[in-house]
Amino acid sequence: MSEHLVNDSTTTSTTDTLPDRRAKTPSPPRKTLSQVLSALSPSKVSALYVAGFAMIVFAFWIPDLFYTETTFKSLLYQQAITALVALAFLIPYTTHNFDLTVGATVGVSSLVCAWLMTSGSVPWPAAIVIALAFCSLIGVLNAFLITVIRIESVIATIATMSMIEAVGSAAFNGQQIFGLPQSFLALSQNEIFGVSVVFYYLIIIAVVLWYVLRHTPLGRYLYAIGGNTEAARLAGLQVRRLIFLTFVASALLAGIAGVLVSSRVGTGDFAIGPHYLFPAAAAMFFGSTQVKPGTYNVWGTLLAVYTLAIVVKGLELGGAPFWVTEVANGVALLIAVGFQSVRVARSGMPTSGSWMHRLTQVVAPSRRH
Repeated sequence: MSEHLVNDSTTTSTTDTLPDRRAKTPSPPRKTLSQVLSALSPSKVSALYVAGFAMIVFAFWIPDLFYTETTFKSLLYQQAITALVALAFLIPYTTHNFDLTVGATVGVSSLVCAWLMTSGSVPWPAAIVIALAFCSLIGVLNAFLITVIRIESVIATIATMSMIEAVGSAAFNGQQIFGLPQSFLALSQNEIFGVSVVFYYLIIIAVVLWYVLRHTPLGRYLYAIGGNTEAARLAGLQVRRLIFLTFVASALLAGIAGVLVSSRVGTGDFAIGPHYLFPAAAAMFFGSTQVKPGTYNVWGTLLAVYTLAIVVKGLELGGAPFWVTEVANGVALLIAVGFQSVRVARSGMPTSGSWMHRLTQVVAPSRRH
């Protein structure tokens, strides 16, 4: 009797300790409400709230002018080009190097592509490839000056930009090139769901760039170089090779923007390009305060571009003077600088990757130790 009880007890104990094979595999954790609210925090996406507030103001002030299909279509297309140039500026800046030639490269791409199509028998696909290859050479030149000759990126790209603008002005004397083939114009003048295809090109490029920067070893290497170049070198990264790659990629993306500009407006014009530099740079720096504050990121840059565009467009439609765009870009840059200053102050002292520190090294070399 007692033996039977012992056996039953043993059996029961053994059964209790066995894993339940019918138990379900735990499901992956879902985002809680607090996580969603954190992602939408004003400290991370303040530009979103600025844009929303501006749109409410314009709804009462100029509803018939601002809330039109034409207004929003023009915003999506026109700022798509600015956003592409801003992303081109962002790529080398992940390593904390400036590429101030992105605007001039847009102009070169526009001009070379249009000239090839109108001055000879070059079909438009080949003209695009040649123009992009030419732009890539600009990136190679910048990269050579910075990684081989060891010139600071600000100085090197200012010099290159000046030479490009001088050669472009001398070669074409400020003339525009017309008569581009209709098949080339269709590349950006077509629409999908009422929106220019240029906007969809931007989204595709942004997704690819975001994935590379945030989810691949290459992206992590670039941010590591930007955080501390010397530490990245000691860790075994090919720092100069990676920086070289970013300048070529930047020039290539700026070249794509130039091709799309020519396709959209129907002309080749070098003067189009340089005007994109400051808005793109301001948006990129302002974007560093968004989504991932303190990090130069793709979605923060795009959010900054379109927030500035909404504010400026509304003010222009409301009768603001022509210089309101420059004021908005300047304010955005001041916000970004202020944010960076506060962040550096809280961290104690700037790191070698800080862009403020690198600018100090350029403009005040006598203070180096």
